[in-house]
Amino acid sequence: MIKPESIENLKSIVDIVDVVGNYVQLKKQGSNYTALCPFHSEKTPSFIVSPAKQIYHCFGCGASGDAIKFVMDIEKLSYPEALEKLASMYNFKLEYSKSSSFVRTDVLEKVNSFYIQELYKNKTAYEYLKTRGIKDSTIEKFALGYAPDSKKQFQFFKNANLNIKELKDLGVLSENGEYPRLIERITFPIFSPSGKIIAMGGRTISNHPAKYINFTNTKIFNKSKTFYGLNFSREHILRKKQAIIVEGYMDVIMLHQAGYNTAIATLGTALTQEHLPQLQKLSSKILLSYDSDNAGINAALKASKLLFKNFFEGGVILFPQGLDPADVVKNGDDLNIYFEKAIPFLDFIISYTIQKYDIKNPVQKKAAVDELKEYIFTLPEIIRESFIIKASQFLQINPKLLSVRSSGQSVSSQNKRIEVAEASIIKTLYENPHIMDEIVEYLSTDVFKTHQKELKLVYEEKFDDPELLDIVLREDILCLDMEALKKQIIKLLIPYYQNKILKLKTSNLPTDEKMHKLKILNYKVLQLKKGELVESDSTV
Repeated sequence: MIKPESIENLKSIVDIVDVVGNYVQLKKQGSNYTALCPFHSEKTPSFIVSPAKQIYHCFGCGASGDAIKFVMDIEKLSYPEALEKLASMYNFKLEYSKSSSFVRTDVLEKVNSFYIQELYKNKTAYEYLKTRGIKDSTIEKFALGYAPDSKKQFQFFKNANLNIKELKDLGVLSENGEYPRLIERITFPIFSPSGKIIAMGGRTISNHPAKYINFTNTKIFNKSKTFYGLNFSREHILRKKQAIIVEGYMDVIMLHQAGYNTAIATLGTALTQEHLPQLQKLSSKILLSYDSDNAGINAALKASKLLFKNFFEGGVILFPQGLDPADVVKNGDDLNIYFEKAIPFLDFIISYTIQKYDIKNPVQKKAAVDELKEYIFTLPEIIRESFIIKASQFLQINPKLLSVRSSGQSVSSQNKRIEVAEASIIKTLYENPHIMDEIVEYLSTDVFKTHQKELKLVYEEKFDDPELLDIVLREDILCLDMEALKKQIIKLLIPYYQNKILKLKTSNLPTDEKMHKLKILNYKVLQLKKGELVESDSTV
């Protein structure tokens, strides 16, 4: 069990913007951040992250909570598992009571140290790295190692008193624990951006049909969201405002060795939507530097489409046929020659889509147009026009032939009916709960026409209710000072009491009782018009 004081210490360093930003692309909007909600499908952002309140809330589906709740929901983890995940993100060491059954992530450090030692004992493995052009200093920097046969690894695990369940949970062993994930392979430790080992990958030197393999996803590792080498590159990328994305471990290592220290790689997967939050946080130009074979070109095309429509700047670097970045570095070529000729995403997408067709053939030209239109349909409107103009120039056709109809998507679910006067009062009370005792005697919930429920939630101090957050997290709803709050309440109370007067005049109450109540109500309206608040009275 995780110690309560350790949990509190973790909470004190966790930042909701940083956590959520690892999963979705956040955009600054006023004092908050907005994004497309990760918990339901939408086209227009209705998901808000408040750094001041350290909470998130979706105006569409109502999802809300703190950083821990977010990780629990998005990763489908239990509360302790979410704490473990957050701790790994912040390189924070949780403390446990003796009954704890959670994994110790320092196990990976011990396993990696063993693999490093084994590399220098295995001449074949070490020489393989040398023939690839990797220097000793680079081997040390990237902590490369070698995973020996299964028997030798199990002997080490036993001698080091490593728990089999922990080894399985961290991906070192297969799910049934019968064999190590990496056997007779060069090992590449995979680090979190903060430099903590979270997984490993391996390259065979025994002609195994699977040349490269990675650990499967674990509580602390998701290969679809992780970049290899980001721990080494992050500061350089932020400083140079440029990231080079390559396909594999060797490309990253060789580029770094050659001085191109902004290189990172996806892990056996294509660039996906899940990678984008990490790139968004880097706020840098993206250069794709994939292999020059057909598979590499297709991967670059897919990645370019994803990056362009998500507003990333950058382009694609093409090497001579049959070469990858690692080969180019090993050959001693000047990489700047290629980097300077990077093809912008927009141009690359259009030209390499069209290349697949013989556009001199009308039928094939139509097929090229149809494929481009299919992509244009997915583009945000702000960049759609420039894409259409450029594509029409490539194809030498009228831009109207590439136009697509509006997707017909409804506007943000954030546009639910909001009565601004009522909402501003609610937000002010939410932000200043100490004044509620003073206000409640003047403002009963039945005064409100639209937000009675939300006002009641404020009075009951149910501050984390999603329906209340629908109002208080909106940037267009202002928080009022005391004088403005008073005036706003008076504006609502005058018609409220005037309406009661009209209803009372047409009521069937006895004349004496009616006259008495009318006198009270008329006095209230008179005082309100003088700028004075009056106590509410449900008997009137």
